[in-house]
Amino acid sequence: MHSKEARKVIAVDLDQTLAHTLESLVAWHNDTYATNFHVTDFNTYEYWKVWGGTREESCMKIRDFYDSSYFDRIQPIQDFALEALKMLKRRHFTLVIITSRQQFVAEKTKRFVDRHYPDSEQLEYVSKPKSVICQEIGVDVLIDDSLEHAFDCSTLGIDILLYDRQGQYIWNHDDILKKRHAQYSAPTLTSTSKRLYHQTPRELSKNVHRMTSWKEIIAQFPKPSSPLRYCYFAVEDQEDDEEEEEEDSCDSEQHYFDNPNYYGYETVEVEELSAEEEDEYPLYRDNRVWV
Repeated sequence: MHSKEARKVIAVDLDQTLAHTLESLVAWHNDTYATNFHVTDFNTYEYWKVWGGTREESCMKIRDFYDSSYFDRIQPIQDFALEALKMLKRRHFTLVIITSRQQFVAEKTKRFVDRHYPDSEQLEYVSKPKSVICQEIGVDVLIDDSLEHAFDCSTLGIDILLYDRQGQYIWNHDDILKKRHAQYSAPTLTSTSKRLYHQTPRELSKNVHRMTSWKEIIAQFPKPSSPLRYCYFAVEDQEDDEEEEEEDSCDSEQHYFDNPNYYGYETVEVEELSAEEEDEYPLYRDNRVWV
């Protein structure tokens, strides 16, 4: 008996991949501290390097933001994300949302996910490296906007779809990678820095694919083709008028085609599977990410 193929697991980051969190954070900071920052000013997740202050002060700001109405009004990404997740769920992928948010906002986060992305089957809070989480739950594809997480998880051999919405997520651009490598290139390297210098990747791995929209992401999961796409169906030859025109044919040949038991063949192109039909077929790997 044919055993069912294990469902592929797709892990999706939450902030800036499914939710406009940074936009709300910037609006909150501008209104609270009379600043004039824009999302494009943030080229790192180390926010204190952008708005100033210490790491500890930045953590307190984030905590205050979580308690504000700005956090409650975070909007979902309007980039075909919901439609994409629905399609993947319909094709029997297991969807897991992974977030680095702290546990004290778990209830608010769950309400956001339930309201805007009800098709996800699991919500994981990262208290350890994301690569460890991916290993533990058996992730096949990770969709994330973080360059650091992309590097970290690319060593697992899974496919990484690096989300760079409209090419404007400068914190995951390649020039950030070059700056990071240059940081450890000073002549006065410590032993730790020397180790980091050799471990810091110089370019994106081949299994990291930059995506500028959710439509590009969904294109990596093409709709399965029906196994009956090109079928041959026997059809009775009823073209009597054409047979009469074959006056030069030999009697035996004419008798053969006139035989009521004779069947010809025609090629029929079958349309791609409907949403219901495609659920009956397993998913296979091809030259994209997953089929």
